[in-house]
Amino acid sequence: MFQVRTSCPNGNKYYIRTVNGGWNGAVQGNPTKSGANVLANCVGYANGRFNEIIGENKCKYQLVCNAENFIEKAKAYGLKVSDKPVLGGIMVWQKGATLSNKDGAGHVAVVERIDSANQIYTSESSWNGAAFFNATRNNNNGRWGLGTGYKFRGCIVNPAVKDEPTPQPTPTKGIYRTNYNMNIRKKPTTKSEVVKVKECTAAMKKALTSKSSNANAVVKKGTNFTALEIVKDGSMKWAKNYSGYICISDGNYTYCTKVD
Repeated sequence: MFQVRTSCPNGNKYYIRTVNGGWNGAVQGNPTKSGANVLANCVGYANGRFNEIIGENKCKYQLVCNAENFIEKAKAYGLKVSDKPVLGGIMVWQKGATLSNKDGAGHVAVVERIDSANQIYTSESSWNGAAFFNATRNNNNGRWGLGTGYKFRGCIVNPAVKDEPTPQPTPTKGIYRTNYNMNIRKKPTTKSEVVKVKECTAAMKKALTSKSSNANAVVKKGTNFTALEIVKDGSMKWAKNYSGYICISDGNYTYCTKVD
């Protein structure tokens, strides 16, 4: 079973250099993390995490090169590359106009969770930065959250991970944020009518795409709202709020993310 990594490894041979008794062929990180001396370094981390997911007590694939050249290294091993993020895979970004470290060494990150076609959750490391961090990445700019100096090249497929969605935690009451513009419905089903703007609370009206009284109530992307109750309808999960019901997820996509 695939387990999401949310903490920095320590004393784990996948993240310790071979010259120090570990399994990782990467250079020493900067700054160097005690107990995981290939960190801080996106290359050392991604190489270790990819092989840790495979779980053969060795780094079967030594993906050790400039980050932006991981694609070529992976293909030399016979690994597949996807044009979109895949669970357990390594996302690869090119920095600069060419595949040369003269204009930047690029970046790599590991996909820990796929929330939707437009949102993923990664684990990463950064040379001369953080030894470990998780990030929620959206693809609004075509570069999965990186700046204009970067280009997303693809995602190296992890052969140990089946092409299936990550099990999602059971939603609970609290504060949620909409990941898309979302309808407010009178009942927790897509067959239900959409609530009208005039039927919403004063606070919710401020977050709607339209202020016209008889228009359908559509909550803007990025709006925080209170879920008073979570209701299930088959694979769909709905949040009851003061104005109606908003869909949280449908088993494939996460439409609202819990923030508190």
